[in-house]
Amino acid sequence: MWRVCIVAVLTAVAVGCGDAPPPEATNLPAGDAAAGREAFVALQCHACHDVEGESFPAPAIVPSIHLGGKRLLLPSTERLATDILLPSSHFAVGYPAQQIAESGRSRMPDYSKRLDKQTLANLAAYLRSKYQRGVPTGMK
Repeated sequence: MWRVCIVAVLTAVAVGCGDAPPPEATNLPAGDAAAGREAFVALQCHACHDVEGESFPAPAIVPSIHLGGKRLLLPSTERLATDILLPSSHFAVGYPAQQIAESGRSRMPDYSKRLDKQTLANLAAYLRSKYQRGVPTGMK
């Protein structure tokens, strides 16, 4: 139980103290999760990410970076949009460093000039739909 409390506090602090989102990640239009799923496939995000409840082709990297599932705090649309636009702002925990970063920068492609606000909102809506509030597996 104490681990859950510590993780909750650290997560709350990290979320509250994060960098300001880029302007493109704020004031997004309403997103369409189905269109976001289509964009996820078109951008071949599944080459590196697996998504809770989806059966995309197997990612090319092992272990793949998992998106979705149970979280103590649900990611906001703004946070997900920021993660897409600024993937080097923080890195996934628990993955081999060479898998997620190269020379201190994320290996994720730069989408800041490739995505319009609607597509970004759609991607964020799709990803947000894959998270549920709850205790993540392995924390009980």
